[in-house]
Amino acid sequence: MSERSLFALYTAAQDLAPVEFAEVAFGVVRKVLPVHSGMFGHGTFEAAGRARILSLHRHDVPLERVRDRENLPDGDPAILNSLSNGGRTVHTCSRDYAHDPSFERYIRRYDSWNVFTLTPGVPFGTLTDAVTLWAGALKRSVDPARLARRGDEVLPHLLLANSINRRLHTGDPGPACAVAATDGVLLSASPAAYQLLDAAWPNWRPPHVPEALMDALKARGRFSAGSLSATATLSGNFMFVRLQRRAAPTLSAAERRVATMAVAGATYKEIAIEFSVSPSTVRNQLHAVYVKLGLRNKTELAQVLADA
Repeated sequence: MSERSLFALYTAAQDLAPVEFAEVAFGVVRKVLPVHSGMFGHGTFEAAGRARILSLHRHDVPLERVRDRENLPDGDPAILNSLSNGGRTVHTCSRDYAHDPSFERYIRRYDSWNVFTLTPGVPFGTLTDAVTLWAGALKRSVDPARLARRGDEVLPHLLLANSINRRLHTGDPGPACAVAATDGVLLSASPAAYQLLDAAWPNWRPPHVPEALMDALKARGRFSAGSLSATATLSGNFMFVRLQRRAAPTLSAAERRVATMAVAGATYKEIAIEFSVSPSTVRNQLHAVYVKLGLRNKTELAQVLADA
């Protein structure tokens, strides 16, 4: 998937109303996959493959088709397959399940011989986004597994962009997400993302991602310190970040005493004498304090203690 297409997708998520965004999103998808129709939405799934959809974008999918799909006696096998392989694009050959007359009629009526689905790997009953795309019969020279791999390049971005678009236009703070360039400049972020960043770094200066967060995400793909945890996926020159609030860490009485003396200017040796421990123990305790609070230096530590 080209960086130009990614830019178009996330720009549309931020700038366009949901209906207009959906048209752009499906246009991006059809450049990658030979599908004729599809839909993506927000809702919950059950182990049996049934879904409770709260919002839905449709592309060449009439309401009658949605209802026919909902009324399939055994559910949609494509959804069942996807739920068993959460987090990646799954191809389902509908012909393999055409032994059920009602499902075969559904396949033929809507030319749904091949299905590509992506549902995130979340517990059943958890609100999430998912996408289903339909294609007719594929040429023998076309490898469905290769198409599924191409789906993995675009569909996660479609779902994330849809999540951003929905929250920007509904005011739903939801799980926070953001898109940043690898040089640390934010390209797009949901209101919830800004709220979490403001809480973790009151003095940060958008559009620049806080340095400690960016360094950790680039090095390890994750960050967990202070009031914030985050994970990131890198794609070319873009980083796609999900953030969530972390339970506020607390210092033990011993850690707080050591931290207070260190901020006041005491040396390891002076602190060690005060508490009848070795200087190495003091050093280890201070290191634990910095890691627990997600701090890098004594200036930041002093600020945290002053705010406590």
